Amino acid sequence: MSIPEGFKGLLFPCECVSARKEHYSDPWAGVAKNRLIVDGTKEKILNLVAQEPRTISQLAKELKIAPPTVHKHINEMLTSELLRDSEEWEKLHPKERYYEPNFPVVWSEDRAEFEEICQKMSEQFVVIFEQARPQFEQAFDKMSLAEKGWEFADLAQYFYTCIQRGARKTLEERGTLPPAKKHRNGVEWVFWAEEPKTNGK
Repeated sequence: MSIPEGFKGLLFPCECVSARKEHYSDPWAGVAKNRLIVDGTKEKILNLVAQEPRTISQLAKELKIAPPTVHKHINEMLTSELLRDSEEWEKLHPKERYYEPNFPVVWSEDRAEFEEICQKMSEQFVVIFEQARPQFEQAFDKMSLAEKGWEFADLAQYFYTCIQRGARKTLEERGTLPPAKKHRNGVEWVFWAEEPKTNGK
C-alpha cells in the first residue's frame, strides 16, 4: 500500500524505509527504496563488472548461473541505469556487449588522493559539533521529549543529520553539489561505490 502524495504523516530518518513516493532524505535513498540492488546476484554482478567490464556469458560462467538469469538482471540494471554498456571495451570487441557500472567506483589508490582533506574537514566538524553541544542540550531541555523521559543522546544522531542535510541543501542550491538525478525509470538518485579499507574501517 502506497502513501498518497501530500500525506502529512511522519518523516522517518530515510525515505528508503517509507512508503512515501516523494524524495526527502539522502540522494542515494532511491536505490534502496526501489530495491534496485536488493538481490545478492545483482551485487555480485556489480562487483565483477567494476573490476573489469564483462559480457553476459562471462558473468554466467563466473557466477555459475544460467545466462538467461544473468540477462534478466542485466536488463533490470540497464533499465534502472545502474549499469551501462562499456563503449571502450565494445570498440575492442565489437561483436560482444560488455557492461560496467553507471556510477563512479572509488578504489583505494584514488581515495588516498583526498582522504587527508576529508579527515581534516571531519575533525573541524567534530570540534564545531562538540562546541555546540551545550546549546543543543539547552534546546533539548525545553522540548516536550525531555518531559517524556527521552535524553539528549536519543536525538544526537538526529541533530547531526539535520546539520548534514542542511549543509547538503545549501551546497546544492549554490551549485557546489549536484542534486539527485532522475533516471529513466523515474527514480532519483546519486550513487557511488568504494573499495573497502584493508583494516575494515
